[in-house]
Amino acid sequence: MGIGSNYYVEVAQQEHEEALRQEMAQDAAVDIVNGNSRASSIEAAEKRIAAQQEAFSTGAYTEDEDGVVYFNDSSIESPAIPRGKEAQVKAIAEELLQHFE
Repeated sequence: MGIGSNYYVEVAQQEHEEALRQEMAQDAAVDIVNGNSRASSIEAAEKRIAAQQEAFSTGAYTEDEDGVVYFNDSSIESPAIPRGKEAQVKAIAEELLQHFE
């Protein structure tokens, strides 16, 4: 690989890590909005995303024709944002992002 190739691999890795951070923050924010403590929500989000990454690496998921992923173990699915709470979840997730650095 040339220098340019290494650069693009690094950029892709950084983008992937940022997407995981954002997903963990959003998952934790949903748990908080649903009434769970901040600490337990952060811990649960970290474990859930790690389990999802493991499922991806072992093929323990399915993907429908629209690209929606379903994990074989439904307990590791990310929680849905409660209807009408989107702005609250977004605000909490933005605040939590720094925790997942």
